[in-house]
Amino acid sequence: MADNQYNKKNKATQAAPKRLFYLDVIRVASAILIVVYHFSYSVYLPPPFQEVDILHGTINGSWGMTPVYCFFMVSGAALMSRYGKEEKLDIRKYCKKRFLGIYPLFWIAYGIGFFAVYWQLGHLYDIPSWSLIWSVIGMDGWIVNWIPTFYMVGEWFLGSIIMLYLVFVPIRYFWRKHKTLTMAVSTLAAGALFWYHPFPMDIKQNPVVDLFYFLLGAWIEELRQNFIQTEGTKEAAGFKQRKRGFLIWCASFAVLAVWCLLPVAKNLPSMELTVSAQASGIGMFLRQSFILLCTCGFYVWMIGISGWLEKGPHTKKIILEISGKSYGIFLTHHMVSQLICSHFDGANSSRREILMILVLVFLATWVMTLLIYQIESYIKEKF
Repeated sequence: MADNQYNKKNKATQAAPKRLFYLDVIRVASAILIVVYHFSYSVYLPPPFQEVDILHGTINGSWGMTPVYCFFMVSGAALMSRYGKEEKLDIRKYCKKRFLGIYPLFWIAYGIGFFAVYWQLGHLYDIPSWSLIWSVIGMDGWIVNWIPTFYMVGEWFLGSIIMLYLVFVPIRYFWRKHKTLTMAVSTLAAGALFWYHPFPMDIKQNPVVDLFYFLLGAWIEELRQNFIQTEGTKEAAGFKQRKRGFLIWCASFAVLAVWCLLPVAKNLPSMELTVSAQASGIGMFLRQSFILLCTCGFYVWMIGISGWLEKGPHTKKIILEISGKSYGIFLTHHMVSQLICSHFDGANSSRREILMILVLVFLATWVMTLLIYQIESYIKEKF
């Protein structure tokens, strides 16, 4: 009897996937960058945004899309690592886990945001009440490109994630059977949209482009796993692999340096100008390719430093804590920035005052995040 229990426990331990710490590092870094990015929009400053320009972008323009794409890549790497190798996916269990991981926290955060907007404006949006259904299912930020909705806490990303979770089931099948072909088709489809995007939405909201970054994250994780396995074969081969990995990490650092310091994309369309009626052709394709290169550079660079960060027990604990609540940060930071920054005049604030407001936004966002998780925990205990 004891042997059977031990065997079951041993099998469960072997079946449990190992946590990929570098994904936690990327989640935390991306969450911080997104908070800073939206803060730069919330603080009113007339052009040329001298005080917060560094918070908004680099010499090559806005960098706001990079951390968003990194979140898609992290999702792809995490899901494929967790479910990609299973012979059969328990769809019911998968959908239940995704549902419980998304909606309860979103409904709590959205409810707080809804009343916060009402308190700030003194009235509700002049939108038909039936449109609230789009908010209930988390698609209001995505469908707002076509019809008016009660979109208010930056939840377009949530709509994109929901669609990726839904298509993951069939995509997983093709990924397992024809991985290279699936990646190639996704790359070609995204590349076509990089050139010409006829839809009334930002290209970062397009599910085809989001799926490409989602699969790119899974692809990089596959390459990383192959790299680790090859490294452990022979000592000489392992040295060569470590040297190659170091060179790749240096190359990613060089990409980030170019991104931040050299104006190589000065004559290309704006980093966020993605509507084909305003930007199409080679210029838009090069801009989107540059965003892709910078995103990959940032992603790979974070993989490189995650090994160092993991060695510090306190650092690792902090990163895991923040990473575990990154979804809550995403849900709360937008309304926190808007509520706090509406009480300050950014145009007449010094650089030190701007940074103090930013610190206040971070603290308030973390407090609000802990609050919605506490409310969720209370509801689970009671019901």
